Amino acid sequence: MNTWLSSRARSDCGFTLAELLIAMGLTSLVFGMMVAFFMTLTRSSVAQNAAAGAQHSARAGVEYVLHDLRMAGLDPHKTAGARIEEISPAGSKLRFTADRCDQPINSSGCIRPSPDGDLDDQSEEVTYQYDSERRSLRRCFYESDPDRETCVNLIDRVAPNPNGTPLFTFLDDKNNEVTANQERDRIRAVIFTLTIEEPAGLNKIVTRTHSSRVRLRNIGL
Repeated sequence: MNTWLSSRARSDCGFTLAELLIAMGLTSLVFGMMVAFFMTLTRSSVAQNAAAGAQHSARAGVEYVLHDLRMAGLDPHKTAGARIEEISPAGSKLRFTADRCDQPINSSGCIRPSPDGDLDDQSEEVTYQYDSERRSLRRCFYESDPDRETCVNLIDRVAPNPNGTPLFTFLDDKNNEVTANQERDRIRAVIFTLTIEEPAGLNKIVTRTHSSRVRLRNIGL
């Protein structure tokens, strides 16, 4: 009888301090584990999204530039003198001309190639150059003429390529690398390698590299 009354008294008094401390400790432990799990999941999701974004930007940038490079040297009338105009030994710059438009500079341009035998029209002299300060790939029209030159940052967040790989690798018809500007007439193909970086949260950076090769079909005809 006394034992039952003693148990009932303890039950009516609620939890002891020790029991409350144990319960609070277990709750904090579980809550901490849940927070850590969700933080890890969030960081993983951010990193994956950043990697996917960098990969997409790198691939799209390479495809865009190579599509333009295919026009290098276009000169169907054989009167314009279109060619590779300049390269840098480090592979960070390429300037070319193409007789592909018959509309004046600063016009809306030509939807399709419209050669007219000269290089004085919209988008017929193009320069691609890496700007290390802006960490961007710049595209300029008529860089050789300051009065007509216009430039834009075509691709942002461009990082140096792994292992010192140049942005542009120039090859002759035997796949030998061409680095000297005075030998640019030997160039028959270009490998374009682009590395893009994206922020991945908590001061982390994700980089992705894409590379592709294009044959300059209008050069050396």
